[in-house]
Amino acid sequence: MTNPVFIGAASPLFAVAGIYLLVRCIARLWKIISPKVKYRFPAGSTRYRMNLPIAGRYVVSVVIPAMTFITGVSYFSARFSITQQPSGVELDYRSYGRSLFRTERTDMSGRKSFPLGAFECPTPGDLEITCVNPETIRESFQLEVSPHVPALYLVPLILMTILSSFMAIGGAIICILWLAGKL
Repeated sequence: MTNPVFIGAASPLFAVAGIYLLVRCIARLWKIISPKVKYRFPAGSTRYRMNLPIAGRYVVSVVIPAMTFITGVSYFSARFSITQQPSGVELDYRSYGRSLFRTERTDMSGRKSFPLGAFECPTPGDLEITCVNPETIRESFQLEVSPHVPALYLVPLILMTILSSFMAIGGAIICILWLAGKL
């Protein structure tokens, strides 16, 4: 049998550690939800120029306006040409295609976002993106370029958020029960 004095004395430490970890996890999740580098622009055949300050993998997504019920699926076949500026070097764009295991994100305004593909940005700088077949994406839709978030980073972060919330709530409840003399 465990000592109730030890449990009561350790429970505030669990609550404080849980709150600290929860704040850190929420801050990291917020950086994923609204990254510093995110470009949203109208879909179409016009070229869009953007400045990516960090080298890495980026995702091209289609953003569907709120209250759009029949969206179709032709946007999954959209192809993009991405070139570095001013050198004109074309980057390799890899289309995800239409898969059952792709995610759909929804923001607070009701817009849905579906990832279409990704590209690797080797050096920071200006890039120009063009939809090669703009007829596959409706004019009312938008395109978004944002950093890729790997699943090996996101899944442990979500699990740590759940664990830290249990630590914070459980530590606070046990501490209150211990102070009330119920343990």
